[in-house]
Amino acid sequence: MGRSTDSRTESSDLILAACNDAYFYTFAIDLIRSMERIESTHSLHLHLLEPSDAVIQKAEELKRKLIWVKLTYTVDQCALAASVNNRAIYYTSARFLLAPSILARGIDRLLIIDVDAVMNFSPWGLFDRTSLKHSGGFIFRPHMNRPTRKVLASAVFFHSSAGSMRLADTLARSLAVTFKSRPRYHIDQILPHYICTIATSRFWDFSTFDIPAKLMGYSYQADAAFWTTKGKSNIDRFLSERTKLLDSTTH
Repeated sequence: MGRSTDSRTESSDLILAACNDAYFYTFAIDLIRSMERIESTHSLHLHLLEPSDAVIQKAEELKRKLIWVKLTYTVDQCALAASVNNRAIYYTSARFLLAPSILARGIDRLLIIDVDAVMNFSPWGLFDRTSLKHSGGFIFRPHMNRPTRKVLASAVFFHSSAGSMRLADTLARSLAVTFKSRPRYHIDQILPHYICTIATSRFWDFSTFDIPAKLMGYSYQADAAFWTTKGKSNIDRFLSERTKLLDSTTH
């Protein structure tokens, strides 16, 4: 699925995002810039989807120049996408396929986010010891009627406990198997919903928690750790707010 470019010991906390070439240039670089401006150490892993040589070279350049962000990346040639009619269905799920191997490296806390985001402040203070008592954290939306909408995949939290690693592995395996059925729709949200529902009824030691509300700021709140956009209809607003943040001189 992917090859790592860095075998060094990573920080115990890691943020993971995935992108193809277009999203790398449009979003990933500015996500990195927003993290760098915080002026505190953060580890970011980018899962590069079918990257060009130019993207890999740019990633290597960033690794050398960054001061506060510890950047690593993997390369995914997207072999599992061969059976999917719409390649974007694979792209939105690829980061969850990588999660088990990331956790196996010794990462204590893993936060998986959409790459079309910027960091307003460090997210790690939002996750207290209580979060480590659960198998994982998701943005649950029980008020939504459709199963495809009951989980929002813009942020997922795993950690190094056996139960959390089992959940991450179950999600990754379920996604990989589902790709073989040539899904016509995005599965990165519906599968977590069904997996969590089934696990809750079958495993007594399984539990999840709601991702802290202040993690993802869809309305660009001052107290949100990340600013992002829910859907692509408001992308112009996001780009405008991102520019304001990056041009800001306050940290």
